[in-house]
Parts: sequence; C-alpha cells; structure tokens
Amino acid sequence: MMQRSKYLFKNIGILAISNFSSKVLVFLLVPLYTSVLSTSEYGMYDLITSTVTLLYPILTANIVDAVMRFSMEKIYKNEETASIGIKYIVVSIVVVGVGLLISYRLNAISNLDGLRPYVFLYYIFYVFNQYFIQLAKGLERVKDMGIAGVISTIVMLAANIVFLLILKKGLAGFFAANILAQAIPVLYYFIRLRFWNMVKRVGKHNPLEKEMLLYCIPLICTVLGWWANSTADKYTVAFICGVAANGLLSVSYKIPSIISTLQGIFTQAWQISAIKEYGGENAASFYGKTFSYLNVIMSCACAVLIILSKPLAHILYAKDFYAAWQYVPFLLISSVLNCASGFVGPILAAKKDSKSMALSAIYGACANIVLNILLVYLIGVQGATIATVISSYLIYYFRIRAVRNEFYVKEYWKVLITWGTLCMQALFEIYTQAWYAEIIIIVVLIIINKKIIVESLAKFKKRTE
Repeated sequence: MMQRSKYLFKNIGILAISNFSSKVLVFLLVPLYTSVLSTSEYGMYDLITSTVTLLYPILTANIVDAVMRFSMEKIYKNEETASIGIKYIVVSIVVVGVGLLISYRLNAISNLDGLRPYVFLYYIFYVFNQYFIQLAKGLERVKDMGIAGVISTIVMLAANIVFLLILKKGLAGFFAANILAQAIPVLYYFIRLRFWNMVKRVGKHNPLEKEMLLYCIPLICTVLGWWANSTADKYTVAFICGVAANGLLSVSYKIPSIISTLQGIFTQAWQISAIKEYGGENAASFYGKTFSYLNVIMSCACAVLIILSKPLAHILYAKDFYAAWQYVPFLLISSVLNCASGFVGPILAAKKDSKSMALSAIYGACANIVLNILLVYLIGVQGATIATVISSYLIYYFRIRAVRNEFYVKEYWKVLITWGTLCMQALFEIYTQAWYAEIIIIVVLIIINKKIIVESLAKFKKRTE
C-alpha cells in the first residue's frame, strides 16, 4: 500500500508543480479578457472551442484513449501503437479542413467569417496536443507532461498580453494566443519523445488496430457524455436566452475550473496508478481509501469557493460579467461530482470496460439535454447549472455500480451526506445573504468527515517529514 501511495503522490507532485501553478496564471488572465472582450465575443469563442471538443473524439474515433491504454502494456510495441493513433489524427484534420472550405465556398455559418483559419489551426494543434499528452501518459513520461504544462502557460500568458493588450486584436488575438499555447507544447513533445523514430507505416489489416478500435470506439460516447455535461447547457442557453447570456454562463465556469484543475492533476497521475494496480492485492481497499481522501479535499475546496463566489467575482469578472457569480455555486458542486466520476473512470479503463463508461455517459448526456431544455425554459440560466449537477451525479452513479466488486469505501453514507450539504450551501449562497448559515454548514461538513481529514493530515505530515 505504501509503495502504491508513494508512486501516486510522486506523480501528483510533479504534475501539481507544473499544472497547478500554470492554471493559476491562466486563471489570473480572466480579468484581462473579460475587460477586453464583450460577453457576445466570449460567448462565440466558447461555442467554437466547445464544438471543436465535440468533433475531436468523433472524427478521431477517440483513438488517443487507446494509445494511452495500450502503450502501458509491454506486450505491444510503442511504435505500432503511436503510428495507429497518428493515422486517425491526420485523417480528422483533413476532414475538418474540407468541411471549413465547403462552408466558406457556400457562404454558410456567417459567424465564422474571418475566423475559419483560426478555427482550423486551433483544431490541428488541439488534437495533436491531446494525442501527445495521452502518449506521454502511456509511456509514463510524467516529467515531460509537467514541463509541457508550464510551457503552455508561459506561452498563453505572453501571447494574451501581446495580442489583447499591445496589438489589441480582440477575438482573433484571443484565438491566436490559445493556438500558440497548444502548438509550442506539441513541438516540445515531438522533440522529447523523439517522435520521428516512433512513426512507421501500419498495414491495412493490423490486428492491434482492430483491438484498439474495439476498446476506444465505445469511449466516444464517454467523451460526448462529458462534453454534453459541460457544454450542452451553453448551446441551450444561447438558443433560449441569447449569446450574451451564454457569455455569462461560460465565464462562470472559470471559478469551478479551480476544482477541475485539481481533478485534472490527480486524474492524470491516477490513470497510471489505477491501471498498474488493477487486480493486485488489496486493490479495492486502495481505490476506496484514495477516493475518500480525494472527495474530502474536493468537497472542502468546493465549500470554501462557494462562500467566496461573490468576492472572487468582484476580482475576476469585469463589467457586465459580474452577474455570472450566481451560476458558480452549482457548477462547483458539479465539478466535485465530475471528480468522483473521473476517479472511477481509470478503474473501468483498467478493466477495459469501455461499455460501462459509454453507457454511463449516454445516460448522463440524455438527462443533461432534457433537463437543460426544461429547466432553462422554466427558470433561465440557473436551470442549466442545476441540470449539470443532476446529470453529473447520474454519470457517477452508473460508473460506481459498474466497479462495485473492485471498489470499497468505508462509511459511504458520509460521501452522500457531504454532497447534500454542499447543495444546501449553494442554495443559501444564491438565494439568501445568510453567510453565517454557510459557516455552520462548512463546520458540519468538517465534523462529518473529521476522521478522514485527520487521517489525510497524518499521511501528509508523514510524507513531509
């Protein structure tokens, strides 16, 4: 158990030093682009990038997940796994290029006028960046992942200052900054992994390619489910309430991104550990204890951020964007639930149970779409955040059922009570001024999880001595 934890914490530490510091710098850019861009411009940028994340797993057959999973198994050659993956990446780029060219010739999608070259470049470097991240993860090149994260942030910071403040390029400049933040890390990965030595021609009837596709194609539903859970609300809000309202909803995700960042750091390290430890002695106990520690950390962070929603909005959201604070609390809770689902995902990946991951995503996506349409129509933008919480929980619920034989959490009822307590706090934050009631709720949350908090602090102290 100690060796397992040591390996996991080592990888978390490397990724935390790079990614968390990186994300903090990017987080600090929020006041910059909310002061430079209008709510409509930011809403348009968000819709375009959300569409890219929707198309990417479909057009690539979500091959990057298979690249990561099969690269970790020594029975397969890394060169063959990497080459199969790159083939699907290149094909998807060609398809997007042709699609954008046709839309230009037919003068379709007028909102893309002048932006098509940026959209195409963003897609190219986005998919290559995702590919290299998963390849590096499969090869257990964690340090390279950390360095690439720092490079991305430095480029993002510098490019935003140049394009938005100095050159005053507006939306086009914002796109250019994000494209460079993806492109430079891609170059770094290409050199560090000596990628030119890994690419070779793959036969048409390669048995490994068939095996990889059988694993990753069902996962397209998983990726689309996550996409629907995080972005379908934006399309619904844009259609029912307008693009400007979507700009507010989109920027409200920036505070919950703190929890998403913590989750992302953990999940990248956890994917490696979950797969390595699957089927080992006391694996179920190891998974359960790790989950308990993670959930307490995320829930406490969520409770603090909920009560700080307004102060943070004053600092981060300029002009008309300030009204976005009211959508933050439930999105924070959704991030906690997504973290729980993200924890279970690598265990299913270790089982190669892509079917359960796909089904959970389908159920969550369907619930999200239906609830978004209904609740946004009835109560406006806040309905989208509530729909996101419910669908996030459904995804988690169906995933946890699928790993019930490989996963054991002692006093599981505390997990559910903790999440219910956070929902109560969110309601107080949004609809009352009773900050003292929120303090009481936070104290109750700490009391409920006192035992696991003490254990977590003891483990952390032991590791730092």
